[in-house]
Amino acid sequence: MRVTPLRIPAAVVLGGVLLLPLSCVPAYAAPAAEPPWKNTDVANGDFSAPQLSTTAEASQEIVPKEWSGNDVTVFSGPLARRQDKRQAVSLNDSTGAGTLRQRLWGVNAGATVRVGFSDSASTLSTCTPARVQGGQRYKVTTYKPVAYGSDGKPSKDRPVHHTQEYRTEGYTKPANQTGDGSWSATPKAFEFTAAEDNPLIAFESLERPTSSSDEEKKCGPLIAVVTAQQKAAPVDYYVEQNGLPWHAYKGHDEISLETALETCKGVDGCRFTADPDYSYQYYSKVRVIGYAAINCTRNQKTDRRNLSYTEEGFDSLTQEVRRLKNSAQADQNLGNSGGDDKGAGSPNLQEMFPQMFKQAAAGFQRLQGNNRLANTTDPLTTTRTTDKTVEQAVQPSEAGWYEVQASRERVEGIFQGSGNLRIDAMLDYPSNRVPDRFYQRTGPMTQDEQRHCLTERPLRVTPDNSGVDAPAESGGPSPRTETGTAAPGAAAPAAPAPLAAPAAPVAPSSPAVPVTPAGGASPVQVSPVQTRPVSRSETPAQAPASPATPATPAQQ
Repeated sequence: MRVTPLRIPAAVVLGGVLLLPLSCVPAYAAPAAEPPWKNTDVANGDFSAPQLSTTAEASQEIVPKEWSGNDVTVFSGPLARRQDKRQAVSLNDSTGAGTLRQRLWGVNAGATVRVGFSDSASTLSTCTPARVQGGQRYKVTTYKPVAYGSDGKPSKDRPVHHTQEYRTEGYTKPANQTGDGSWSATPKAFEFTAAEDNPLIAFESLERPTSSSDEEKKCGPLIAVVTAQQKAAPVDYYVEQNGLPWHAYKGHDEISLETALETCKGVDGCRFTADPDYSYQYYSKVRVIGYAAINCTRNQKTDRRNLSYTEEGFDSLTQEVRRLKNSAQADQNLGNSGGDDKGAGSPNLQEMFPQMFKQAAAGFQRLQGNNRLANTTDPLTTTRTTDKTVEQAVQPSEAGWYEVQASRERVEGIFQGSGNLRIDAMLDYPSNRVPDRFYQRTGPMTQDEQRHCLTERPLRVTPDNSGVDAPAESGGPSPRTETGTAAPGAAAPAAPAPLAAPAAPVAPSSPAVPVTPAGGASPVQVSPVQTRPVSRSETPAQAPASPATPATPAQQ
């Protein structure tokens, strides 16, 4: 058995009763139980509509109600020769082999599906004994999802997902008389894993006429009492909020959502029915709200603040509408920024299609058992804003912050309108039945925060606190006034002198500097001062003083 440790940090939850332990708790994941088989509706699976004669052998070249296809014939009970007197469908008519199609509504991709049906060789009196003696062939097929173009319209190509051929039992039929048929004692089965939601199945005759006679063309296999079961696909909890799926149908054929919305967006245009197997509550990812208060001081600090957070609604229908709108624009157009949607296209179903939202809200209430749609404190809500005033003590060298894990309501269902129109939709809204998880967090600072708390207070270097005394004389040379001309305004202090290199000795041949004594005395010749470099290991105080040079009188 797989063991998954669940590590839960220390936390306090506000706004709901939720206690989280501080220790590590191992969570044991039990193996998933095998889902049971459950019945799935097949619309008009017994071919009772249209109803033909219950006493006479009758047939009509028509597609049964709730089915689609071409070139098929409905047989009355007496003509079908079934013991239960039910009607049947021949997969041939006067034009030859035909096809009968049906969708299994409410079956999601990934489900295991079993379609049951009974079959027989034709009972028509015009069928020759040879045509039914060895049984008659047909096949059952299911398909992959149809691709949609950038314009939102479905492709005409329908790739095959799985197909299987069958042959009815043969029987001995008298010539030019209605046969007794060869109905199978136990239903046959066609099993597959659904590759798409609401998978399409098709019965197709493989009996080709041996002559051009219309009566010969009608001789084809019969099917009756079509049923279906499924092992439901597990709920996919990882569908992204910005990628919710949708499907639109006219009968059994896919259509663009834009076309379907023309019918459903009107008053009472489409009724919404939620699917209880794929509707659920869940918690979204934890996210931080507001700022993190960092305590770099030596004392405990109290952080008081007002917090506000908003939970937005998502739905698959308005997402597709906005996608089509933006697909016609350039990528760099401001209309594709996302923030444009509130102005030019409403961000949720309630604002864009208010009548459809009312139907969805009613279907949500029926899902909870409120069939009379009485007033409730738990309505379907597209958005929700929460405001809180909070405070917490932050210890020295710690940080304090807040997180929220919002409760969500995901509803999957179908809008049904006139003309056999259907729209599969998924809604993702804030939940009013489960409380949000509001976490008040404190913890040690990160390394980056610790390093920043140890830095000095940031200051700008100015003349007052640069740490260098201003020179007594202003106007001296500086890097910005190399000629020694004083800059206008207050004199700037001299820049700190760099570490001086040892001075070069003055050459002995340097000329003497004449000095004129006061009182008009004769000039005195001053010899050049002899200097030597100062060792880097000596300080200026350790360097020997230069010897005094006596002045030489001009006259001895």
